Amino acid sequence: MPIIAQTTITQKGQITIPKKFREKFNIKPYSKLHLETARDHIKITPVVDILDLAGKYKPIKKKSVLRAREEMERAYRRS
Repeated sequence: MPIIAQTTITQKGQITIPKKFREKFNIKPYSKLHLETARDHIKITPVVDILDLAGKYKPIKKKSVLRAREEMERAYRRS
């Protein structure tokens, strides 16, 4: 069943996303949202931040963070 709500635009052009929407889509304070226009509506999609992926994947080889950083610096020299 779809969730239906109504909100108001402030003088500064801001809107509040109702709590039931934020909970359903796991939108936290300072989350990023993607807005896209269509013919007669605006599509709002939560953006997955790279930091949200931290800890979800295990490295193939165990390597210290310091060593990985050193290797990265050697491979990608700054101009």
